[in-house]
Amino acid sequence: MLHQQLGKHALAGLQTRSVPCIRAPVKSRRSLSTRASVGTPGRIAIVDYGVKSQRGTVRKANEDRANFVSQLPVDAKYFINAYAGVYDGHGGAAVAEWLEKKLAGVIAKRFNTRNPEQAIADAFEAADRALLTATSGFLGLGERGVGGSRCGATAAVAMLFQVGEATKLVTANVGDARVLLVKSTGETVQLTVDHVPDDENERRRIQSFNPNPKLPLVQFKAGTWRVGGLLALSRAFGDAYLKGSLNAEGFSTGQDRSMGYSSGFGLIASPYTTLNDLTSEDAWLVVSSDGLYSEEARGGGGGLDSRGLAELLMAVDKSVPCDTVASILASTAVNLGSTDDVTVVVMRLGAASE
Repeated sequence: MLHQQLGKHALAGLQTRSVPCIRAPVKSRRSLSTRASVGTPGRIAIVDYGVKSQRGTVRKANEDRANFVSQLPVDAKYFINAYAGVYDGHGGAAVAEWLEKKLAGVIAKRFNTRNPEQAIADAFEAADRALLTATSGFLGLGERGVGGSRCGATAAVAMLFQVGEATKLVTANVGDARVLLVKSTGETVQLTVDHVPDDENERRRIQSFNPNPKLPLVQFKAGTWRVGGLLALSRAFGDAYLKGSLNAEGFSTGQDRSMGYSSGFGLIASPYTTLNDLTSEDAWLVVSSDGLYSEEARGGGGGLDSRGLAELLMAVDKSVPCDTVASILASTAVNLGSTDDVTVVVMRLGAASE
């Protein structure tokens, strides 16, 4: 139970209870999460939202970024109801800042309601190509990429859009940033998949591009699997030093024909996506960096799990603004031992007013 985890840091007045947790099915890059769509469909809106970003206790600077956009225009006649994104930077904040400022626009330029998952996937890959642009000068290729060749970021985004009377939720993630849907019953659905080298499928994918199996592209170092023995992520934006040298020039070596450009060490920015109808049972939507969660198995610090997060949300009175709720979630993760930057966008869902 969460109140036992919190100990002296327990939040006064919060009554918690055990709630179930399920994950979206993992089938391919794109997956329809049918378990998430239970209840009465209809027009669902974000009643309130809050954003909180907190520097990690062992960090010199907060490299996370986040944004929320209401009514993101697609064209003159159509807009996305709401867009929320969290970008977890590493090796500096430049890539995360670029995503904060530009990713929503890149998605909007390509968005369509016929195949929103493919549109987002195309947008993510286009954004990564832009981030890998070579710097000018003779030695530009050695330090190509926004923020330098070793700067990168994970990302998770959630978007609400309307198709007739149905409110759709499309999500996408690269890396280990997450999107969690919490129902009025307290049940949780994780709508993202952690892209980490610990995952055997990801290791196999990366190794399939290895021209020399005697020198593994994924190595176990410092307590976890790492791409190139360095990065504990298997998918990320940026990180040019782990991606093929021809990415920025728009050529392909044929290593990854599905993406249209070389994937170097196997590090890619192809997202996992889900598409669902929101219903009357959907109560909360949370987009966050991995610092919110406990990842001790991967060498990270403490933090919340999905059930604990749901317990906190279910205990919150409707009069509490989401800015306060976001702060509660972030501070609770830190109190439970998270040392990473913690960034969270919390959205309370409800029936749309006519």
